Formats: sequence, structure tokens, C-alpha cells
Amino acid sequence: MTDKIKLFEIKHAEQIISEGLNDKLMEKDASFSEDTRIFKYSKKGQAFTYFLNDKPVFACGIVQLWDGVAEAWVLAGINVFDIKILAAKTIKRLQDETCKKYKIKRLQTSVKADFKRGIRFATWCGFTNEGLKRKYGPDGSDYYQMSVIY
Repeated sequence: MTDKIKLFEIKHAEQIISEGLNDKLMEKDASFSEDTRIFKYSKKGQAFTYFLNDKPVFACGIVQLWDGVAEAWVLAGINVFDIKILAAKTIKRLQDETCKKYKIKRLQTSVKADFKRGIRFATWCGFTNEGLKRKYGPDGSDYYQMSVIY
């Protein structure tokens, strides 16, 4: 078994999406065009892909909105469950290291309101629920605004 973290590239996300995401709830969001996907706005060094046996398992990163504030994102494939504890720890570590490097004081993310696993994971990563964003999702679904303050 070989694993490696690489700088994120759009082709990694496309491969993860094509092989299936970690939850059916995310498929509708992932079906939107490349132009509407948040991960395409991450700058080099602000997003990463985790590979296992030369296949991307998950990608994560931040998109800076302005000085000190960024939006976090995670794209996890179906195979993330094979390494779920390692994946969670790696995502959290990369999140913290990236925020420190880029002097992020507030990191926020949006989590689909009925995505219980996603809410639990964001909470484990230190995010606090700030409230419901009604009809926010590309499919008209509700999302929670969550943030962590560094």
C-alpha cells in the first residue's frame, strides 16, 4: 500500500467524482459544471489530494475570500471509508497547517443540512454551527453555515 499527498489539480476531483462520492447526498452538488465548483478557486498550495495506490481518495483545501477569511471544502470518494480515521486526521492536519501558513483567522464552510455525517465531521474538525442557510444548495436544499476561529 502506497499513499501520498500531492498538490490538488482539477483532474483529481474529476476522477474522484467519476468513481463515486462518499455519500449519495453529494452527487447532485458534484453534477454541476466545473465553472460552479468551489475547489477550482483554490490557489496552488492551498489544496491537496490524498492518493492511495495511485488513485485519488479525497481532496481538500481552502479558498481565500479576503485577508484572514477562507472557505473550506472537502471532496471525498467512495474509497475514503477504507481509511476513514487516517483521512479525517489528514484533512484536519492539512486544514490547520494551511490556515496557519496563510494567516487565516476565520475558516467557514457550508454543510448540507441533512448530511449528518458531514455535520459530525465538520464539528470534529472544530467547526461550530452558525445557522441555517435556507434554499442555499444548487438543488435548493438547506445548508448550515459552520466556522472555526483560529
